[in-house]
Amino acid sequence: MNEPIFIVGAPRSGTTLLAAMLAAHSQLSCGPETHFFRWLSEADIQALTAADQWPEAAVDFVCTITRTNFPDHERKLLIENYHVDREQIQEYLQAKPPSVAAMLASITESFMRHMGKTRWVEKTPDHIEYVSTIRQYFPNSPIIRILRDPRDIVLSLTNVPWGVSSIMEGLLFWKRQDEASRTFFDTDPNSYTIRFEDLIQTPEEELAKLVKFIGESFEISMLDTSQTGKLVNSRNVAWKNKSSQPLDRSRVEVWRTKMTVDQSRLAESVLGDRMDAYRYPCQHDFSRLGEIYPALQLATKYSPSLEMIAAKGVRLWKTHESEPVTVKIYLGDPENNGWMKGQPSEKIRDTMALSTKIVKAISSSNQDVYWIVDGNDEGWTGTCAFILKKLLNSSKIVPNPK
Repeated sequence: MNEPIFIVGAPRSGTTLLAAMLAAHSQLSCGPETHFFRWLSEADIQALTAADQWPEAAVDFVCTITRTNFPDHERKLLIENYHVDREQIQEYLQAKPPSVAAMLASITESFMRHMGKTRWVEKTPDHIEYVSTIRQYFPNSPIIRILRDPRDIVLSLTNVPWGVSSIMEGLLFWKRQDEASRTFFDTDPNSYTIRFEDLIQTPEEELAKLVKFIGESFEISMLDTSQTGKLVNSRNVAWKNKSSQPLDRSRVEVWRTKMTVDQSRLAESVLGDRMDAYRYPCQHDFSRLGEIYPALQLATKYSPSLEMIAAKGVRLWKTHESEPVTVKIYLGDPENNGWMKGQPSEKIRDTMALSTKIVKAISSSNQDVYWIVDGNDEGWTGTCAFILKKLLNSSKIVPNPK
């Protein structure tokens, strides 16, 4: 069994460390991240694999993939990171039938042969959003997901130059990636999940189980990533340096000392159900189910106020499918935050529908209504917005701290 292997996971979850461990195996190679499937999602696949254009269109595609331009790092072509040139890609694809799989292999197989290995591994964290696409083109490949406590991931994401600007932004980013992939990993028989915390604390045991799954034997060399970590981290970015260093058990549960109580409570109010599903400990109790309007994505702007609401025992996930919403949370200005959409007649329709819901919620003894505002949200922004704001003035108004 020499099917290629894919490693995915949220950024800062340990994908680089895991890739370096597998690359330390005598039969496995793993180069830098390719971001191949993200680029593929924006391409015309039919045109790339059309017989009458093969392999020229495919060669053009492969040879124009570039890496994300990190601060202080020049943009580089993927083929440069893998030390191959256009002629080598052309020669490889010319000998293959048209396929997406061949396009990716034109890069990874060359690196594999250069390393003297027999099986290649591809690691790109954001491919976690494209696992179904990977399965489509690599039907027999093991796909490995590495999990890490989302609180530690979010903290780490706030400390890298390409990361997130706030805890809430990181929580929502993690949530989006989890939602995009959880069904796949719950149902795909050739997928495997490993937790970063288990890998750090009992590496030999976890690696032995993993390599058995992919059809290989455990080798003690996999515990030494001093060289392979540098290969996977080809651009020598500081945030990946730990992948070539001895395992550091202090990287587990960093959130316990680095997060405030309000921040950890907010994390649980947003992701508590998923943290429980992945066996990560929760500390806070939430008795009420909240619902945000108009969109959870806006929560980043209003996260200080949402911390206050979470402190009242409000969470944003259901304990069971039929659980009723008991807290309605409206965010910001109705006009500027997109509560109403479309032409004037559609805005009037939306205003009437929202007005009915707001009045019903405020009048209910079983529901609380919160309106989170900042200094710019309470001014005049139109008649429809004015009507909704007047109604919400009788709700629990929560100023958003600056």
